[in-house]
Amino acid sequence: MPIKLEQLESALNKNPSAVLITGDEPLLSIEAEDTIRQSMRQRGFTERSVYEVARNFDFNQLFAKADNLSLFAERQLIELRLDKAPDKNQQQSINELISSAEDDTCYVVSCPKLDKRKLSAKWVKAFEERGCVVQIWPVATYQLPKWLGQRAQQMGLSLTPDALSMLADRSEGNLLAAKQDLEKLLLTSGGRTVDVTQVMDAVANNARYNTFELIDAALGGQLDKAARMLELLKQEGVVPVIIVSTVYREARQLMKMSEQVARGKSIADVIKEYRVWSSRSRLINQALSRVPFRVWAGLVTRCSHLDKLSKGQAEGNVWDEILTCLMLMGGKQLWRNIVKVPH
Repeated sequence: MPIKLEQLESALNKNPSAVLITGDEPLLSIEAEDTIRQSMRQRGFTERSVYEVARNFDFNQLFAKADNLSLFAERQLIELRLDKAPDKNQQQSINELISSAEDDTCYVVSCPKLDKRKLSAKWVKAFEERGCVVQIWPVATYQLPKWLGQRAQQMGLSLTPDALSMLADRSEGNLLAAKQDLEKLLLTSGGRTVDVTQVMDAVANNARYNTFELIDAALGGQLDKAARMLELLKQEGVVPVIIVSTVYREARQLMKMSEQVARGKSIADVIKEYRVWSSRSRLINQALSRVPFRVWAGLVTRCSHLDKLSKGQAEGNVWDEILTCLMLMGGKQLWRNIVKVPH
């Protein structure tokens, strides 16, 4: 049975000869590998080899390496990194390697998330027999502020609740980016508690955050400012897909919130339900009051087309379309066929 990341250290105390890491969260997978390496070094596994396993990878070199170990060879850690789930031939080779592993060799294999059916495969069971399978789960959106707070505390960094919420919201679940932001804040905080303003100052040159400022300008009805910011981002060479993904995400969220308001729920209750951080609640209140549900629904549909434009899968001027969406988010009354949900 797969174990959670929190159980890994305990599992390593049982001296496994094989560990499989499966999941789609890069930072947590990297940290799991680091934990294994540290444990193995303490056990005397001083030699380490890393192999990137692509489609035509030759497993014979690994079998030969295992056969040629001398009596006085160092204990070795062999890492295999797969960019996708192994095919049948690769599964068979991995199964043979793991099943025949000697005490002086430990195999660590990492691959993307495996579903329930794939986790029951024979090659996966070989890891459970000789060691363990670590299943990496992403941090849920509602758990992200708490996760960031714990990380910050481990680093000796203190953030206000609003600063944590803002960092969580704008990291969009990218833990690697969130960790880098925490490291930057640690360097600039000077030991003081970090607030929202300091978070914005610390990431001022980050295109991802500048895009959020663009969205906030539009939601606040500062449409001239939003248009200028969009032109500046264009001149700076920011790729449209970064902006489009943020606009799309914001439009979907506000459509859901607006639907609740349209059903009779108060804006204050909806903002509370969706855990909008306090320093942004006024902005969201204004946007929900200014723009009706039908426009948010139309925006989400337009953003689907906009996403194709940004990836070159449809024809049109992506920058003009982004500007149109920003105008609609700010409550600008445009011509009828813009507001209408396209077919």
